[in-house]
Amino acid sequence: MRSLDTVFCRLLATLTLASVGAFGQQYTVSTVAGSGGSPGWSGDSGPALSAQFTNPIRIAVDKAGNLYITDYSNFSVRKVTKNGIVNTIAGNGSLGFAGDGSSGLGAQLSNVLDVAVAGDGTVYIADSLNSRIRKIDTAGNISTIAGNGNRGYSGDGGKASDASLYFPAGLAIDSKGDLYIADYGNATVRKVTISTGVISTVAGIGYSVFGAATGDGGPATKAYLELPHSVAVDAAGNIYIGDIGSSSIRKVGTDGKINTYLSNFVAQNFALDSAGVVYFADYRTNTVQKVLPGGITKLWIGGNGTSGWSGDGGPATAAQFNLPYGVAVDASGNVFVADAANAIIRELSPVPFSIGAIANSASLLGFAPPVSGSGDATSPVAPGELIVIFGSGLGPATLTSAPSGTLPTTLGGTTVLINGKPTPILYTSAAMVSALVPYSVNGLFSTTVAIQYQGKTSNVTTVPVYPSAPGLFTADGSGAGQATALNSDGTRNSATNPALVGSIVTLYITGAGQTNPAGVDGIIYPSGNNQPSPVQPLSVTIGGLAATVDFLSGAPGMVSGTMRIITEIPTGFAPGTAIPVQVTVGGVQSQVATISVSN
Repeated sequence: MRSLDTVFCRLLATLTLASVGAFGQQYTVSTVAGSGGSPGWSGDSGPALSAQFTNPIRIAVDKAGNLYITDYSNFSVRKVTKNGIVNTIAGNGSLGFAGDGSSGLGAQLSNVLDVAVAGDGTVYIADSLNSRIRKIDTAGNISTIAGNGNRGYSGDGGKASDASLYFPAGLAIDSKGDLYIADYGNATVRKVTISTGVISTVAGIGYSVFGAATGDGGPATKAYLELPHSVAVDAAGNIYIGDIGSSSIRKVGTDGKINTYLSNFVAQNFALDSAGVVYFADYRTNTVQKVLPGGITKLWIGGNGTSGWSGDGGPATAAQFNLPYGVAVDASGNVFVADAANAIIRELSPVPFSIGAIANSASLLGFAPPVSGSGDATSPVAPGELIVIFGSGLGPATLTSAPSGTLPTTLGGTTVLINGKPTPILYTSAAMVSALVPYSVNGLFSTTVAIQYQGKTSNVTTVPVYPSAPGLFTADGSGAGQATALNSDGTRNSATNPALVGSIVTLYITGAGQTNPAGVDGIIYPSGNNQPSPVQPLSVTIGGLAATVDFLSGAPGMVSGTMRIITEIPTGFAPGTAIPVQVTVGGVQSQVATISVSN
């Protein structure tokens, strides 16, 4: 008997490679600046927790851990030192344009939308309504570094202070100290080379184009942007653009080509850490989220979906926020959030040993953030489902897989407790553990998940239980794109090896729920075709059309909880290399993956 067939071994390997190094920690929340309550402008030279802000919307953090906050409705930029003292560094509280050549404290700003800090301590300010970028040098003096005050799009190749900008909204600084500007009104991203003062365009064509082809795969300077509102640059020099018009983050590679990195992005801005994790606050749902490298797996880390101010000292996902906008992340992984309507700054601190999110091991769809006003997570688990638990300190530093032919309940010192009882484990590591949801949770409305490692027990997470929560395994383990599918001859389906219309393909899922006969935790299905099948009704669509299911059961050599589906490819759609496929079990739909089909 084989312990795991070759298909599942590949699934495990690709899932592991896709996820290594990506943490899904739990966070605790605290308030680090602002007294809350009534808005105002006070507190300079005193404790930040006693200060008043009015509508803080963006944050930057320097290498020393000092915070820089755009106090939007006070037309100022405030600094909170690492030891908790607040001061204004730019803006006198009145709307206008004045002060260049003297102290930033006496200057006038207009609609300060963003702030960025260079490695040498120079502060850059997006003075949006003035269509300028202002600079505060290390002596505290203010000047204009980009923008001539005339709204427009001009000046590339020349001095940045002579160029025209149009409502600059976002700023970022690369490893060389050069400045990037999300030129919102011009639908471009501009770059100022600090050593020469020269401005250029690195993305966009100079005006907004809504609903047209994006230009993905081509030069960024010929691509259409809609409303670029934020920008970030990673250590390698890749540029990330938060385009609120197209609800996406676009990525410009070092080769100058642009692609869509993240869809369904609605936040005002985002932060990028050294590992490539994206952090953002969703002001609509009053939550804070992060997206793991690759732009696929989105994890919920703060906010319970209801507006308010509560939860300090406890889990961030149980806390209330009120219109959170800006985010920043420091070198230690602490996430700072501009909680605008509460007029405060919150800090989300990672818990060293904790569960941060739980995902279906096939779809990798983790805990979804709550719908605004609901105050609860929405992603369920199902009896027999294979899950991946993301977190920190969950197991050994080196990934350890279960021995051939068995799934133990303790592996590498890690024990997973579901509903208080140990459950079979597929693999374990510090950042992630894969385990089986026991069939005994069938009929429950919720269950608990916790991990024990080296004598310690993690936080206890409560998740909903549904009769089914299906996920389709995919070829690269990301949960998206090409499904793990076998053609009728047993070879892997791919763009270079498509299935024929009318032929059969084999798909693999987990999360189908209780089986008949009843599922047994952690067994390896024996040889032969007399395997358990789901009790919930199952259907498949391919190319948007109903597909006939010829055979459905556990597969020999695979662990319980994994099902194979042999289905016929219908006629009536145009063949291609990315034909959508989706499985529905008990009325619950899986994520959409793809297969390749030819005539």
